[in-house]
Amino acid sequence: MMTSRAALVFSSVLALLIAGCSGPFRPSANSAPATSAVSTAPVTHAPAAEPGTASAPAVAPAGRVVPIGNAPEGIVVGSSGVGAVAVRNPNGVVLFDAATGSVRQIVPTTGAARHLELAGADGPVLVPLEASNELAQLSLADGNVISTATGVGRGPHDAAAPDDRTVVATNEQGGGVVFVRDGAVVGSLPAGPPQPGGVAAVGTFAAVADVQGNGVWVYDGSSRQLVAQAPVGVKLTHAIGLSDDLAAFADTDGGAVFIEHIDPQVSQVARIEAPGNPYGLAYDRLRHRLYVTLTASNVLRVIDVSDPAKPRTLGGVPTVQQPNSVAVDPRSGAVLITGSTPGRASSLQIIAPELLPTG
Repeated sequence: MMTSRAALVFSSVLALLIAGCSGPFRPSANSAPATSAVSTAPVTHAPAAEPGTASAPAVAPAGRVVPIGNAPEGIVVGSSGVGAVAVRNPNGVVLFDAATGSVRQIVPTTGAARHLELAGADGPVLVPLEASNELAQLSLADGNVISTATGVGRGPHDAAAPDDRTVVATNEQGGGVVFVRDGAVVGSLPAGPPQPGGVAAVGTFAAVADVQGNGVWVYDGSSRQLVAQAPVGVKLTHAIGLSDDLAAFADTDGGAVFIEHIDPQVSQVARIEAPGNPYGLAYDRLRHRLYVTLTASNVLRVIDVSDPAKPRTLGGVPTVQQPNSVAVDPRSGAVLITGSTPGRASSLQIIAPELLPTG
């Protein structure tokens, strides 16, 4: 039997889905900024989109493979060439040199993170700690924890900074998003995506993928409002900003990547075939290359998006087992991938630019 709270959430989601299917979502001009309490109550969900379970690679991974820590997943590389990888058991963030993979520092964390994002070109690193319901901001330069926001929903999954003050974190197990400013929660919007996953900063907006199959939800960071929603793909997981008005979404269950225009209304620019449970996304802004990990087949798909409306798949590169996350070194264009297979030696793969397909 549905509780009154569940019925309210369901009704809100249904109403927004109907609005998204029948026309653009247009909130009231008098809508107030989000000030509701952050939901920490567990929500029952249907199975969410998940990466494919990869077998051992049949082809040797391209480039160099180095150890990086236990169960690495989220990865980012700053403009200085310092990278960060989230590891667990013990939980922490490993800072390393992106050119060599050599570890510079290990920063312990109270919980484990799955996604990492950069709030600026060289940090800080946004570290959503799923087990402890916290959002840490970490300096790439010295590993110092700049701030830690507590009570960031239930299982904060990903976070992005759409402007210079606001961070939008996805409240995966509570539904909706949480807004953080100056290291503290300043509001939340529980109505919206029932199980939000990846989030991308797109100009001043945050575009959120719902892993339950309800498409993309767009939030204004400064006003803390939901401003648009639209169905996209089958079941999305990851999201990444390509420019101030474009984002890419991995349709993990649908075997595709979508490029969407966000203004803030959502409109499709291109659909790219990517069979094999596409999951991790990275973008090289200088070279206009989009990188997608195909988790079921241990392959990195390389896509030229110089013309976003006419993307060209340039080829694939063999990866380490279970390539859940990928990043680009903005200095060289090298691609870095984490191998996240439970119970096996965990690794970081570094693919030099000359080993990447060019078409």
